[in-house]
Amino acid sequence: MVTRLLLALAATAPIVSSTAQDDHIRDVLAALESNPWTSALVSRPITLLTQFLPIEYAVAALCAITLALSVLLPLVLKTFLAPSAAATTADNLERRMRRARLDMESKRPNVYPPASFVSTSQGDAKVLDFNVDRDLYTVELASTKQIIDIPATEVTSTRVQDLFVYPIKSCAGVRLTSVNVLKRGLQCDRQWLVVDGKNRFVTMRKHPKMALIHPLVDLDNPNSVTLTADGMTPIVVPVLTTGGTERIVRVWKDHIEAIDQGDEAAAWIATYLDEPTFRLVRFKDSYSRPCDPAFAPDHDFGFADDFPIMLASAASLDVMQDKLQRPITMSRFRPNIVVTGCPAWADDTWGDFEIGGLRFRNVKPCARCSMPSVDPAKGAKDDAALSNLQDVLKSERNGKDLGFLDKKTHEVFFGSFLVCDGQGSMAVGDPVKVLTMKQAPTAA
Repeated sequence: MVTRLLLALAATAPIVSSTAQDDHIRDVLAALESNPWTSALVSRPITLLTQFLPIEYAVAALCAITLALSVLLPLVLKTFLAPSAAATTADNLERRMRRARLDMESKRPNVYPPASFVSTSQGDAKVLDFNVDRDLYTVELASTKQIIDIPATEVTSTRVQDLFVYPIKSCAGVRLTSVNVLKRGLQCDRQWLVVDGKNRFVTMRKHPKMALIHPLVDLDNPNSVTLTADGMTPIVVPVLTTGGTERIVRVWKDHIEAIDQGDEAAAWIATYLDEPTFRLVRFKDSYSRPCDPAFAPDHDFGFADDFPIMLASAASLDVMQDKLQRPITMSRFRPNIVVTGCPAWADDTWGDFEIGGLRFRNVKPCARCSMPSVDPAKGAKDDAALSNLQDVLKSERNGKDLGFLDKKTHEVFFGSFLVCDGQGSMAVGDPVKVLTMKQAPTAA
């Protein structure tokens, strides 16, 4: 519109004398001044330019500027805004396509897709195919490499054996029969944290006695946490979401907003652990701590080390016990979900899977530190157990064998980190349905 007005003004020049032309242009500008839009876009800029140029040149200059902007502005917007908009559109499209693909996989009759490792009446095997009409799996037996057809009824279902939450990071876990899965993971899991005088997180790696602190939380009404330990009077700590001192606490490299839970709780913790500067804090509800976007974009978690949920299989623990030639409890590895019915390490290969009505994604294997060296029943380090555990894991569960590169080749792994793509509840006994298989250990 502005360009057309300016061209109309410029077109008056050839048909009138210079004086008459100036008068005509001023009459037109006066008319334009009566409209707020044309006044702002044409009349006022020309008035400004006539302070430096004759009026006919001022009109020509504004016309040139307007034409240039009409060409350059779309190019600038396309350069800076289009990639971002295109990326957002592509991400949304990819999410919708992924959801549609998983919805289709969820409707298929077979629980295990090809490449799944399963337990059968003939022993552990790898799924090659499934015949829907005959309800038969074609599998390759692990022991003999023989390929056989086997009825689906003779392939063991994978189910949830145990559920755990750890309300206070590095303290004793709570075994549950059912649990709600929320935005940041399992309800009440690692919502509280012990910190030192410099607001750094404290764990049983250095203070193994923390394993003997048993927090009790009513999941139906989680307005308080009760701290219990041998030799200590139990204390009920009301949840402080407002009114408590806000602290920026550090968990590894992350700085997280938290609420101090008061002097009484701090005194209890400090007395039991014999550390006068220790305090108890709770994750601030309004704070968002994003997961590593390379593995789990659009997901948050609480005070956990890496990701919101950890899963392990009972068969994997059985292998560890056989190699160690001694009993060892799953509580040393502190998983949230323990499954049974699948072969050892089968979860390595799962991509997306369902438990009950919830859909989970396996983001990466869990690297193990010195935490399993703590005997949770004694609250003391068992260095012999750690040495033996590390030896077994290094021989069979090292990063090189799992396909990691660089420094990960020397780390050891047990269990899988998960994120949940929804919210809801799950219970012990719920079946696991594998939807997709991983292409590599570190990628979904």
